[in-house]
Amino acid sequence: MAEKKPIHKFNGGRGATLCHECNKIISEGMIEELYCEEHGGKRTYKYKLIREGDDKQITGNKILWVEWNEDGTYKQHSEIPTIGASLVVDPHYGNYKWLTTTVTDILDQGEYIKFGTKNSVYKLYIY
Repeated sequence: MAEKKPIHKFNGGRGATLCHECNKIISEGMIEELYCEEHGGKRTYKYKLIREGDDKQITGNKILWVEWNEDGTYKQHSEIPTIGASLVVDPHYGNYKWLTTTVTDILDQGEYIKFGTKNSVYKLYIY
């Protein structure tokens, strides 16, 4: 029986590694993992964002809390949650994996950061 090798795809030129079981993207970039966390692989991300209501999950290795000017242009960013800022997951050269609408409430900062935005409620886990 042949040894399994990681499944690597181009993913729009950025590269990605897929799970052998479910074909879900394990990581952007070419890594040597065979399976996602759900199917026995190790976690390959530092942050997990879960949107309440539909339980959509977004994972990433970098986040920024971005504040905006009144005209909607970039003002500044921070490493801590800030009311009026948006959370950006995995910002890379003008691209990103996820961008929330602006934060209206910070609801909890215990095991995770729970915050409300203009149209959703999220839990951000930091590993």
